[in-house]
Amino acid sequence: MKEKKTFEISGLLGAGSKFEGLISFDGTIRIDGTVYGQIICKNDAPSMVIITEKAIVEADIIADIVVISGMVSGNVKAVDKLEIHAPGRLEGLVYTSDFSIEDGALFQGECIMIRHLSLEDKRYLKMEGFYNIHHRQLVNENRQTLHEQIDDSTIIEL
Repeated sequence: MKEKKTFEISGLLGAGSKFEGLISFDGTIRIDGTVYGQIICKNDAPSMVIITEKAIVEADIIADIVVISGMVSGNVKAVDKLEIHAPGRLEGLVYTSDFSIEDGALFQGECIMIRHLSLEDKRYLKMEGFYNIHHRQLVNENRQTLHEQIDDSTIIEL
């Protein structure tokens, strides 16, 4: 028997409001304004993020369920379900078990389905957050190339 999740409304960012930074929440959060940063629920409590038509979000999002009707640019871990409703728009990397895109909505990015993972693995995925592995690798490669160029160069003193 599937466990039924309940969601308590725990936060609201109203239209015309702007927030920059980390929003950490439990339950359900509704975004009508503008957010830059992260919107994250990294605990076992059921969680939902609702991005309304008026919202502009440039943030990474982690929750059990994410519903998008506004504009989102960022990575999304919607462990249970991701819904994009018209005129919603999402650009980024997505991890989810269930993904639906309504006619008139737009998704541009990459989706990794996690439906096959166990509940424990999904919980771990939710808790680990996001890491910019590709960026870190690029920085290390550039640093190594720079060191090689310095080692190979001949310094001439006048």
